[in-house]
Order: sequence, then C-alpha cells, then structure tokens
Amino acid sequence: MYQDIDYQVSDRIAVITINRPKVLNAIRVQTYKDIIAALKEADADKDVSVVVMTGAEGKFTAGNDLRDLLPEGDLPGVREGVAGIFDTLAALEKPLILAQEGVAVGIGANLLLHADLAFAGKSIRYSLPFAKIGVAAEGGSSVLLAEAIGPKNAADLLLTGRFFTAAEAEKWGLLNAAVEDGKALETAMATAADLLKNHQGSLKAIKALGRAEGHRERLNAAVLAEMDAFSALLATPETQMRIQHVLKGGK
Repeated sequence: MYQDIDYQVSDRIAVITINRPKVLNAIRVQTYKDIIAALKEADADKDVSVVVMTGAEGKFTAGNDLRDLLPEGDLPGVREGVAGIFDTLAALEKPLILAQEGVAVGIGANLLLHADLAFAGKSIRYSLPFAKIGVAAEGGSSVLLAEAIGPKNAADLLLTGRFFTAAEAEKWGLLNAAVEDGKALETAMATAADLLKNHQGSLKAIKALGRAEGHRERLNAAVLAEMDAFSALLATPETQMRIQHVLKGGK
C-alpha cells in the first residue's frame, strides 16, 4: 500500500517509518502522500491509541528531496504535500511521538513543532536551511518557531540555517530528552506504552484542549503564505543555482 514508508501497528501503537535510506530518507511527493495517508489511517483506527514516527537505518530525514524543486520537478505536488501534511498534523487527535536519529533537516526539524512528544539521539544534527537554499521557511515555522523558542533563537536558526544540536533542542523544549544514540525509538516506544495505561479519551481531550482556538486555520494560513513565498523564490535563478550546488555535493 505504501511506497516510501513502513507502517506497522502493534499493541495499539502505530509506527510510521520514513523508508528511503539511500537518500537519507529525503521526502519526495510520494513520501508526503504516504505519510499523510498513514497519519489518517492511524487516527481513524480504533485499535490505535498512539502514533510514533521515525526514520529508517538511523536517519530521520534529510528534508525535502531537492530534485522535486528543479524546473522539471513537481512543485505543485510539493505544495500539496506540505499543505496536506501540516493540515493532517493539526487535525490529528491521537498523541504523536517522534523518534529521531542522525539527521533531521527542514521538515524533519519542523516536525518538532507539531509532535506532542519527541526524543532524539544525542549526536543528531538539526537544520532549517531554507535561507541557504534560497527559499522561505515552511511548516508554519515562520510563526510557530518564535513562539516555541523565542524570537531571537528562531531568527538565529532560520536566518543562518546553521546546524543545531539535540542539547539545544532539549534546552529550548523542542525535545523531551536527548538520549543515547540508537535509543530514540526504544525510548519513544516505552513512552507510548506508558500512554496506553491512561484513559484514551482523556489523552484526546488533553491534546485538543491544549491547542489554541483556531490553531488549524491559523497554521494553514501560515503554511499557505510560506509556500507562496517559497514558490516565488524558487523561480529565481539564484535559488536554482543554490539547489544545483547542493545536489552536486556542495554545502
């Protein structure tokens, strides 16, 4: 059923694994479609109480597959995928736990703003490299990141595009804990098992009440504005040169 992810349900825990390890689990249009469908499947399944998301072979994701952003790529598909995944996350009723290792770039880092709980290996490298590539921020990070970690820290990460560490993410409250490398999924699964002991209706109510009124609508408006800016910048020669440079192995 799924091409770019693995989806498994066991003991009321659904595990979504991004599974494109040869390209560091980069997210292409098909990957977006698979993740969206899996999140919806898990949320609708009465035998699922908690959702865990991770990446195959010790890497979370290198972010968007840049080949989709070339002139011959599928920008409409990317726009639809980005809008779809964050709308789906905003509507998700069940707890979402991230288990991250290795690298979490772009959307991989942005997902920290949309998960209920998150754990990562200590040596993980995070980055929001939008300015380096020559595009705009995405995933609501233009609004949500400053609210989560403060405007100066958000500006640092978004304007420089630098790598940041699990220790920094933990300090800012983006991670529940930085754990020993290779232990993020184990920790996430143990946490999910603890949540299963609680009243499932209570978990849903607590999650719903924790969202500000109009959260979904506000997020969708931010994502749309971001993608408009993203698309405009993507059409410029400089951005295309920067993307080609990265695809050729440049930094």
